[in-house]
Amino acid sequence: MQTPKIKLIKMYVVVASTLGAINVAHAMYDPCLDISGNTAGCNVLSSQSKIHNSVYAALKWTFGEGIKPEALLGFRHAKTVSSGDTDGGDLSISAKFIDGFQIGKLRGKYFNGNENAQAEVGGGYDFNKGLFAGIGVHAPYSTLGIDFLPLAKDRFEPFIQIDTIGRYSKHPYLITSQCLDPSGCFI
Repeated sequence: MQTPKIKLIKMYVVVASTLGAINVAHAMYDPCLDISGNTAGCNVLSSQSKIHNSVYAALKWTFGEGIKPEALLGFRHAKTVSSGDTDGGDLSISAKFIDGFQIGKLRGKYFNGNENAQAEVGGGYDFNKGLFAGIGVHAPYSTLGIDFLPLAKDRFEPFIQIDTIGRYSKHPYLITSQCLDPSGCFI
């Protein structure tokens, strides 16, 4: 009974070593490297990033609280790379301004997505209802989200927001070299 187990182990070792050799051979072949490991004049693309820092304003409507909006003032820091991937942070404060002035929420958010839409997750403090956590989706000039307030009577507060944050622009890829001598490339 021991013999089949040993043969099976030997078979695994042979298969694993063969796959390892294939991966090493594939990793060694790069058409844009010359014998010394330098680029041989082939096109090499490199990603660039663009930083967006902006102060923004918004009007926010919370479902179930009537048609009177809250005013919101915030700061948003975003990084967009050549592929369009976008992430960053956001800090804002809101206040009711119709029928008297009342501070609403202080919120911090992390967002991630592309230049057109980002998923948001965050939290903060509601000056009337306590701590909260929230999620949302931001598209150009708008946000749709929901806040969870564990200490409040109505624990979930869905909202819609119209803001001054448009679509993020991205940098094009940078070509760091051009193929001036194609014979230098191993193809």
